[in-house]
Parts: sequence; structure tokens; C-alpha cells
Amino acid sequence: MNYLKSILVALMLLSATTRAEVTVPEQPSYPLPADVQQSLKTLAIESDILVLGEIHGTQEVPAIVEELLPTLTKLGYGALALEVPRDEQPAIAALAKGNSSVVPTFFAKPGEDGRGNQQVLAMVRRALRPPYEWKLICFDGTNDDMMRQMMERLPKDAKGNIAEQAAKFSPDDITALSLQRDATMAKNFAEERKKLPAKLKVVAICGNVHARTANHAPAKSTLKALWPSFAALLKQNQPHWQVRSVNVQAFSGEYFNGGKVNKFTGRPLTKVEARPTADADWDWELNLPRATAATFLASPKD
Repeated sequence: MNYLKSILVALMLLSATTRAEVTVPEQPSYPLPADVQQSLKTLAIESDILVLGEIHGTQEVPAIVEELLPTLTKLGYGALALEVPRDEQPAIAALAKGNSSVVPTFFAKPGEDGRGNQQVLAMVRRALRPPYEWKLICFDGTNDDMMRQMMERLPKDAKGNIAEQAAKFSPDDITALSLQRDATMAKNFAEERKKLPAKLKVVAICGNVHARTANHAPAKSTLKALWPSFAALLKQNQPHWQVRSVNVQAFSGEYFNGGKVNKFTGRPLTKVEARPTADADWDWELNLPRATAATFLASPKD
């Protein structure tokens, strides 16, 4: 239910038109041990689309992508895809390339789910500028898309504002909206991918539930119903793409999500681990000993 609640909050976000000019600080890359670098390189070689599934709101995932940029570029990767509304793509690319100093709404007025953090923006800037000059794909539905989908599920005689009505949605309604969102993301991704050179490989970052390439959840669980996922739809709809997923997990530390800083609690872990996962919902797992909560250019709000 926590996942469904976060999806509902995301669907209810409305982008304001106000944009702000802010300096985006640099961030250090995340040092990965040589064996982990080699493991991820091997996975990247066999992939066309490498999907990193995360718990939103950490500094580590953007920093890991920055660390891998030289290796991935040599392997034919040249596009970065983000779970960000599609209509934000031109403004984000302009800022990242230095053609604008205006921060797009997604980062100037971030939501509570932790996605609109400054570490992501710093990662995009580094990937899109020389020497890498990657392309950017933003594949999430726009706020207008999401609001329209919600309105379609409301009774025709519904009274009160959209937030009040959406709060009354049943679990089945929320599941249906979540599935519709994954389908929209997969469609948007495919459309943007077709604009790029055919052989160009892509790194995609999204929530770990969206990144699943298999569904082994218990039959009656909420997670079981959230299928097919974004990554699964990419594989299903584009069978010629080699789609591989990585579940990035931290075992201690903090992350920002749900409008607050939360703590990771897991088994003790002293070093970074990367390994394939048999009979799991993701192809690989990347385990981090500790995570740090993301920071923002402005206070997150709903």
C-alpha cells in the first residue's frame, strides 16, 4: 500500500508554471570496486537498454551513473532515460547543456517522492555535456496525461476538487492507474528512442517496481497486480531490444521519499556487491552498504 500511496501522490502533482534560476552544484562520482565495475560492464555489453531500478531519493544512483559514464560510452551507450514527465525534456536538456540557466519545474518545484533532486540534475548535466554528449529521454507521462486518466475514472456527477475525489479511489482504481502509467512510460520511451540512432544504447533510471523484468510476487500481493511493469513492456513490445534490469539496494543510511527522510535497514554489508539474481524480479542486483538522502534546489512539496 505504501507504493500505491506514492503513485497516487505522483499522479496528483500539478506542475506550476513558475521557473527559477539556480546554480546546480557539482557532485562526486561513486567509486566502485574493480570487480563490480567489471560485472556491470559485462551486463552492459549484453544489454541494449540497461534499466536501473531504485528507491527514489538517494544521492548514490546518479553518482554511480556518473562513475560509469566513461565505460558505458565506450560500449556504445549514448542516451540517458529518466522517469520524468515527457514535456520537461526540452527545458532539462537546455539547462544541462548550458543553453539556459532556468531550472525546469520538475526540479524547481520538486514533488515529495524524491525524484526531482539536484543530484539527478547534476548527473544529467555531466552526461549531456562534453566529452560524453549523451542524449536525454524523459519518459513519464505529463501531469495533463495523468490528470486526464484520473478524471476518466471519476463518476460523472463527482463533486469537489480532484484531490478530494482521488482520495476516494479504491485499491483497484489505483492499481489500474499505476498500470496505465507504466504503459504510458513504455510508449513514451519507445517513441523517443526511435528518434535516436538505431545502435545507440540507453541507460534508464526508474523506481525499482517499474524496473522489474519478471513477476515472482505472491499471488495475492499488491505487487503481483502491478504487472506488466515499464521494463517488462519494453521487452514485450520491442522483442529485438535486449532489456536488462538492475535492482539497486542500500542496506543502511537514508533516502528522501514521501516528503521526509527515511532510513534503510538491512543486513550488514561492508562492500558493494553486484551479481545476477536467479528467480528474482530483476536480472541483477547492485547492493550498496550505505546511502545518503538526496538534496533539492527547493523544498519538496505536493
